Amino acid sequence: MSALLQHIEAEEAIELTRQLIRIPSFLWRESALGRWLAEWMTRRGYEVELQAVPLRDGEATHQAIGRLAGNGQGPALMLCGHTDTSDWNGDVFRREHWQYDPFGGEIADGKIYGLGALNMKAGLASMLIAAEAIRRSGLPLKGDLILACVVAETGGGVGALHLIESGCRPDYCIVTEAGNLDVGLISVGYAQGKIRVFGEFKHRLPYVNPIEKATKVINAFSPSYTQIPRTEDGGWLRYQPHPLIPGYPAMAIRDIEHYQDVTTVAFDLRIIPGMTEDSVRQDMRKRLEAIKRADPEFEYELIIPQSDQQPNMPARAATPADAPLAKALIAAHRQVAGVEPRVGAGHRIGATADTCHFKGAGITCVEYGPGFIPVWPMVDECVSIDQVVTATKTLALTAGMLLN
Repeated sequence: MSALLQHIEAEEAIELTRQLIRIPSFLWRESALGRWLAEWMTRRGYEVELQAVPLRDGEATHQAIGRLAGNGQGPALMLCGHTDTSDWNGDVFRREHWQYDPFGGEIADGKIYGLGALNMKAGLASMLIAAEAIRRSGLPLKGDLILACVVAETGGGVGALHLIESGCRPDYCIVTEAGNLDVGLISVGYAQGKIRVFGEFKHRLPYVNPIEKATKVINAFSPSYTQIPRTEDGGWLRYQPHPLIPGYPAMAIRDIEHYQDVTTVAFDLRIIPGMTEDSVRQDMRKRLEAIKRADPEFEYELIIPQSDQQPNMPARAATPADAPLAKALIAAHRQVAGVEPRVGAGHRIGATADTCHFKGAGITCVEYGPGFIPVWPMVDECVSIDQVVTATKTLALTAGMLLN
């Protein structure tokens, strides 16, 4: 397998990361990058499908799926990354504070800078160049190698769901999220939604002020991202703690809007295996009904998920550490990096990924990719060049172990 590494030029993964950064791909507006990736894979001889993913407004965004066909005698492996980058009302997070051009792909101090560098164009580049090592080597493949460049992970995994609905069902999948090169066996999910609080629009008494009433919602679901006690322990949420995800479930109020007689509070609840959208809805409604019993003027509407376009991300069980996929990935990382990887929830604890949707379709799935996240969202988003190269080599070796 080590011969595979002779087919990797480190500079290729670096330059491809920079090229991907230079193609803007905000959430729901990813067609330009999808078409570019489809052409990139087509020129190199992959079987390529450019999928149109329908959007709520009747438009579509596009994702590129490539394939190196095996002989059907072994399991199929999918390497998956998302093309969407952070979108803050259609722009870069705090653009005025950036030192580097968000779309420049500049290199400084051993890092590549730009929007999506970390989340997750470096992961995309690593998996694409890893696949190139497999293709160039001429290694006979028993199973297919699939490259899935999917849209809208930050929109609830719409692209991953579309890919699954199209019939894509590999045996194994590695999602190349920025995980600091940890092997992610498990991640949280989320239930996001809105609570609308109703009042009256007038300038005299009696006046039911929905802004004041909304403060009761905020107080009922605070403090932010602190583990919520179970109902058995005096809390309001039903769950069984998970040993790999300490500190969760946890919740935060993320946004407040007011118009006339309605105040809308948006929330993000990070959930763990065993919790579902329905169980969250029931528990939150009980909490809100308690407010209403204490205050008959409190009127509300609970909305989960937050929109028809953006589904929630379910929490799935951990992939066993002794599963063939995990064992191969751990061995490959050890060979490339010379150290054991951290295995479990890892660096991305508290974050979600498309792994939840693939696991839900019966696909054995883990997360592994380049990038350390010091804080999120980031000004001057960046990724370590060394990690990009290590991830590329590790993914190539893993694919070689599983497919040959």
